[in-house]
Amino acid sequence: MMTLPERIAHVDDWLLDRLFQPVADRLPGRLTALQLGLSCQLGALMLDGLSLVLPMLLFGASLANMIDSALIWCISLAFFLGMKRSAPLVRPGMLNPLRPLLRAMRLLSLAFLVYQLFRGMGAPGFIWLLTQMTTISQLLFTVGLYLVACQPRPPYQRMSTRSGPIIEGVWRAGGRINS
Repeated sequence: MMTLPERIAHVDDWLLDRLFQPVADRLPGRLTALQLGLSCQLGALMLDGLSLVLPMLLFGASLANMIDSALIWCISLAFFLGMKRSAPLVRPGMLNPLRPLLRAMRLLSLAFLVYQLFRGMGAPGFIWLLTQMTTISQLLFTVGLYLVACQPRPPYQRMSTRSGPIIEGVWRAGGRINS
């Protein structure tokens, strides 16, 4: 029988292997799962910033009233910049080192996504719109984390239409024999 932490890790692995990895494998050639994941995280950061600025612009809320949200946004920015710096660690043909490193962050973001979904259901009026922006931001962040943790596609091997792999080098014939 599995313990609770093992079950939670199993759910995380299932989401990653059965839901996000097939999506990552079907992305167009030039777009990697890492690039798409970082784009989702940047979009989440911008949407979260918008939901932070709107109450200041529309209701006259001061930064002092929203200091906790501003600090959380700054931490999110620092996390995004750290993710951008760790992007070179993910190389085609190698295991993704961010998969085990980000497991706790993925699980926390899932928990906060569920919390945000329930929190946004009962919000009145315009506040509902702000909470939905935050919910979409949290969804983008979670999707971005899962995409960043996907295995990169192996490097493509160029093939000749006649004889198999092309040997690239300094030969005049481009690696083909009897040319």
